[in-house]
Amino acid sequence: MDTIKQIIDKFNLVSKKSLGQNFILDENITDKIVRISDVKNKFVLEIGPGPGCLTRSLIKAGAKNIIAVEKDLKCVKIINYQKKIFLNKITLIEGDFLKNHTFKKIIKELGKYKKKVVVFSNLPYKTAIPILAKILKNRVYFEKLILMFQKEQAQRIMAKKNTKIYGRISVISQWLCDIKKKLQLSPNYFFPKPKIDSSILEFSFKKKIIKVEDEVLLSELIKKCFNQRRKTIKNNLKKTMNFSDQEFLNCGVNSKKRAEELGFNDYINLSNFLSRNNKEL
Repeated sequence: MDTIKQIIDKFNLVSKKSLGQNFILDENITDKIVRISDVKNKFVLEIGPGPGCLTRSLIKAGAKNIIAVEKDLKCVKIINYQKKIFLNKITLIEGDFLKNHTFKKIIKELGKYKKKVVVFSNLPYKTAIPILAKILKNRVYFEKLILMFQKEQAQRIMAKKNTKIYGRISVISQWLCDIKKKLQLSPNYFFPKPKIDSSILEFSFKKKIIKVEDEVLLSELIKKCFNQRRKTIKNNLKKTMNFSDQEFLNCGVNSKKRAEELGFNDYINLSNFLSRNNKEL
């Protein structure tokens, strides 16, 4: 059986900066990543398998079936080349996870399982946060997420309020999930070497979350509040939502606070108030 390095050489696979690719070549490392969550007899979605190092580890760990989504044509060929190694447990979808037509294909496959799936991915750095946001928006299909991010991205996701790196993705992620940092990997484990460490986070969806009446409205509200971080909430929203200080207080929010000073409960209270009173942003 070819090693991942031999396969990369055979197919002359070159990392594409435009896709933010950094491949893991060491199966000992991907075995360690897979051990974070028990995948035996489970259905797995792998986003961007690349040359298939993590895929191999998922197969060894006993995954029942893997939906692999890959947009790089050379990586698609490499995954197909290894189908015997993968014991025909791979359903390969060619395309960009973020594109709606590709995501519809994924949902169609997930619908066949009638079970929630575990998501594994060494996420491309450039699109990691949009991919996470899309997964969270469509969380009904997913049981747990084991995702690798650039260290700084992981810090933003886990940031607490009243910090400079706390932002939109922090609010949404922490509203929906319990998040744990499981591993940190140095650039030496990747090809080519990135300039920064990578962090692997485990996202476990909360069984009980505060109900939001309109998630699209909530997302838009958070976006507007963080558009100009140094402004107060009231000033950030005054063009579209001319609330009095008392109306903010009725939602349990101090209008003089900035976006980074509010927790997800505060944003949900504001969003639900808007929804109940048929107010738009």
